[in-house]
Amino acid sequence: MPNDKAAAPRQLSKRVQMGRFIVYVDQQAKSGFDTRDAAESEAARILKAFPILAVRVADIEDDSIRKLGPTKAKEEPEDSYPADAG
Repeated sequence: MPNDKAAAPRQLSKRVQMGRFIVYVDQQAKSGFDTRDAAESEAARILKAFPILAVRVADIEDDSIRKLGPTKAKEEPEDSYPADAG
């Protein structure tokens, strides 16, 4: 007798409640808000708890994105290594 639970489709992630402003954490939509202030407040709360994450707030009506977290690793200058002595 087959297991009915195994045949049921599995939901991989919960749906994000849509709003004008979407909070993204490491390129994954996490939550939606109707106001920019609410979205930026949530983004700041996430960054305070997890400062290494890349957090962005996107405005879906005017296609703008505000980056609030780290964007890329700090690059070393090319001349950071000492020249050969001699």
